[in-house]
Amino acid sequence: MYTNPKSTKQEIKLWAFYLVDIGIVAGMLMIATYVKKVIPLGPGMTIFYYILSAVFGIFLCAKTPSHPTDRNYNILFYLFKMDRNKYHAIEIKDLGLEERMEKR
Repeated sequence: MYTNPKSTKQEIKLWAFYLVDIGIVAGMLMIATYVKKVIPLGPGMTIFYYILSAVFGIFLCAKTPSHPTDRNYNILFYLFKMDRNKYHAIEIKDLGLEERMEKR
């Protein structure tokens, strides 16, 4: 019997993979299939290109240690969306360094 999720932003897990991750890797392989039709490749390079696209899709799905809630595709989106003319100060309180310095 299925239970209702606690929130609407909860990730759906199928077997060992999340549904979003499966979609991203499948999307990367579909893009690779389209690009292969545009750019003629030999049989060996085609297999290598599909493997490389799948690995890049898995990289986009991975979560970084510095942002455990965001995946790499979100980080890349934030990077491209970021205003380069605006200065963003890093506060020591956010990093927890001030608390570590007080303990010493």
